Amino acid sequence: RRSSRLVFIAAPAHSFTIMFRLHFLCFFLFTSTLSSAFVPASSTPSALKLPMSIRKNISAGSQSKGLPISPPGVDRGGATKLRSVPTIFNNAPFLQSTATFALANGLGWIISLATGSHVHLDLLGTGAFAVAGLTSILGDTGGVVGRVQLSGGMMTLWGAKLAGFLFFRALQVGHDKRLDETLSSFSGTTVFWIISFVWGIFASLPHTLGATSSAVGTPLTTQLGTLLYAIGLTFETLADVQKWNFKQTNPPGTFCNVGVWSLSQHPNWFGNLALWSGIFLLNAPALIDNLHHVNGASGASSFLQRIWGARRMLVAALSPLFLWALFSGQANGSMTNALELANKKYGNDPAYQDYIANVPLIIPNPLKWFSSK
Repeated sequence: RRSSRLVFIAAPAHSFTIMFRLHFLCFFLFTSTLSSAFVPASSTPSALKLPMSIRKNISAGSQSKGLPISPPGVDRGGATKLRSVPTIFNNAPFLQSTATFALANGLGWIISLATGSHVHLDLLGTGAFAVAGLTSILGDTGGVVGRVQLSGGMMTLWGAKLAGFLFFRALQVGHDKRLDETLSSFSGTTVFWIISFVWGIFASLPHTLGATSSAVGTPLTTQLGTLLYAIGLTFETLADVQKWNFKQTNPPGTFCNVGVWSLSQHPNWFGNLALWSGIFLLNAPALIDNLHHVNGASGASSFLQRIWGARRMLVAALSPLFLWALFSGQANGSMTNALELANKKYGNDPAYQDYIANVPLIIPNPLKWFSSK
C-alpha cells in the first residue's frame, strides 16, 4: 500500500538515496525470481492443467498412468523407489502475474507523466493485485487445484477492497502532499512506479509462487491460513474505515484511538501483515519440492536436499518477513521520522502519552485488552 512505498520515496530525494532504495528493492526482485530460475518450468506442456482425475490421484499419493515422474532412486532390485509422488511446478502463473504488474504500473507511469494526477496511483498500483489474482480464479477450473483458486480469491478480494477504498479516498482528498515533490519530475515519477512494480512482485510472492505448484496443500495449513487471512482482512478494513470516519468527525490534530486503534497503534499494518502471512501459510506446504528426495539419504546430504526442496517456500516467506521488518521499522522510528513527527504533533497531550505507553505498536495484546475491560 502507499504508506509502505512512501518509506522509500518520501525522504529527501537526492540521487544517491533514490538509487540506493531502488537497488535495495531490485535485490529482492532478483531474489524472488531465483526460485523460478533454479528449476526450469516443467517439460510437460501445461503441467498445471492436468485433468482433475489425475490431480486427485496425485493428492491421494497414487501414481496416475501416463504421468511423467522422474524416479529419485532405485532399490537393489532395480525397481523404482519413490518416497512420495513429486510435485509438478510450472512457472507460467508467476510470469503471468509479473506481466500483469508490469502492465498496470506501466500504465500508471504513463498517466502520471501525462496528467500529473495522484488519483490513479493506488487504483492501479494496488488494483494490479486483484487482476493478478483473477487469473487463478477465472482460469481452467478443471486444471487448477482448489488451493490456488482460494489463494487467488484471497489476493483478489484484498486488492479490490483496498484499491477501491484508496481510490475513494483519493477522490475526496485529491493530491497527496507527500508525493508532490517526487511526482513533479520525470525521474521521480519513474522511480515511484518502478518501486510500485517491484513492491507488487515481492509482496505477492506467497500467492504467485504458490500458483506454480500442482500440490493440493494440507487441510491444517489451509484452515489456519484462511483464518489468519480473515483476521488480517477484518483488522485492515476496520482500521481504514474507522480512521476515515474519525477524521471526518473530529477536529484536525486529534489522534485516532477508537475501535481497533485502541488495540494497536498501527492496526492496518497488523492486518496487512496477518493476511499475507495467512496466504503464505496456505501455500507453504505446496512449495516444498520432493522430487529430489532419495530414500535412504541421511546426514548432510538429506539435510541439503530438504533445504533445496524448500527453496520456493523460503523465498515466499521473504514477503511477510520483509513486511514485518518494514512495518516495525516505521512504527519504532528506526526507518523514518514518522514517530518523531507524531510526537511533535500530539506529544503535549497526556492521553497520547498514555496511548503510546500502553497500546502495542503493531500486534494487539488481546489478554491485556480483555483484562482492562
